[in-house]
Amino acid sequence: MSSFCEWVKTNGVVHLKLAGDDGHHYLTKDALDDLRRNLAEIRQQASSEPCRGLITTSSTGSFCDGINSKDLWASVEATPEILSDGMAAVVKELLAMPMLTVCAATGGATSLGLALALAHDDLVVLSDAYYRLGMVEDGIAVPPHVAALVREKTDRWYTLTTLKSQWRTGHWMRNWYFADAEAGSPDEVLREAEKLVDEWTGGDGEVHAGMRRQLFRQTWAAVSDVVPESN
Repeated sequence: MSSFCEWVKTNGVVHLKLAGDDGHHYLTKDALDDLRRNLAEIRQQASSEPCRGLITTSSTGSFCDGINSKDLWASVEATPEILSDGMAAVVKELLAMPMLTVCAATGGATSLGLALALAHDDLVVLSDAYYRLGMVEDGIAVPPHVAALVREKTDRWYTLTTLKSQWRTGHWMRNWYFADAEAGSPDEVLREAEKLVDEWTGGDGEVHAGMRRQLFRQTWAAVSDVVPESN
């Protein structure tokens, strides 16, 4: 089975890439498990080899289209509850990461894919790509940890979680402060993400992670309810 993601550390910066050639990077149970394992490995390595930052990006196509609604309930491992719990474990790893985390969304993002992007400290978007939570329209309830994350990330949370949420461009996302930066091409998105890491002066990574958990305490509590174990 091919890996959903891969990572490399260069000059103190971890580059994590969602791999795949389907252009969607759907979050299946296996994909979420693989993503959590890789994030846990990165976090554990950082305890002995401090890193300046983590940049998450993807191969060609969308950054991450989240849940593939056509495959829901196709198996016992494709229910919204199982996928939601898998995302909670991923978000918990990101919140505990002892370094700056930046999502370089080099393409669009939908449902849990947008939640994945927002779970990073900073988000850089592609100006003409489209982003939407859009879970309710697909008959999927927004899980508590995703609702908490969106509320705590922006004071315009209702715009993303309305029953008829609209597709929003990266330019719109930046203008309304859902994103920290935007760029006109995937390569430029990555460069903007690298600039954010270079500008970070957070110092002690564990202190940064602790402050993050305080700032997003409702999200941390929600994911800890689902994943109580200390990884």
